[in-house]
Amino acid sequence: ITQNDYDDYLKSRQAQQAPIADKEKEKTVVMEEMVTRTLLVQNARKHKLDQDPETYFQIKRQTENILARATLRQYLKDNPISDEEVKQRFDKEVEKTHKLEYRARHILVKTKEEADDILKKVHVANFAALAKQKSVDVRSGKEGGDLGWFNEGAMVPEFFNAVVQLKKGEITKEPVKTEFGWHIIKLDDTRPFKVPEFEQVKANVRQLVQQEKIDNMVKDLKA
Repeated sequence: ITQNDYDDYLKSRQAQQAPIADKEKEKTVVMEEMVTRTLLVQNARKHKLDQDPETYFQIKRQTENILARATLRQYLKDNPISDEEVKQRFDKEVEKTHKLEYRARHILVKTKEEADDILKKVHVANFAALAKQKSVDVRSGKEGGDLGWFNEGAMVPEFFNAVVQLKKGEITKEPVKTEFGWHIIKLDDTRPFKVPEFEQVKANVRQLVQQEKIDNMVKDLKA
């Protein structure tokens, strides 16, 4: 057990549990742990347990994970992301962000036949009451189908595109199909979307830029 081994193990140990106040005691405890671990590893190799298929592939996967993360760390170290890049990406996202927020209600059912039947009743009945009675979306159904305020990206594209076509107080003329089922949608209101300040979302945008850099690097490796 080398000094470097000890230092690295201690650092890793202290990251997972509180350091022992008495440093001499800590050294004794850590050394005992390391001796035990070393003997167990030696014993495993002696009995060729590292060549057991299950163990072999566990080691292989862990090695791959460690090396993959090391590659990403080195790449980001060699290609740092500047604040200017992050701000440019923020401005780009703001430019393409939908400028309105919508407040809508919906009644979700499993089949088109059910949706068609409800659509015939919804113009003479109370929409909220029908939502409470018929919608399989239990959460919004309890609120009369109310989905609250939302912007593009919060809803699946088919649903959002249908909402955008509606005028205030209007109900979809046909049921809208999504991966969740069939929706009858009513638009309650719209308002301008308030874009968050750059500093509020700076960290998120930086992660977005970082992921794009990594995706491009991987694309180059595949090529």
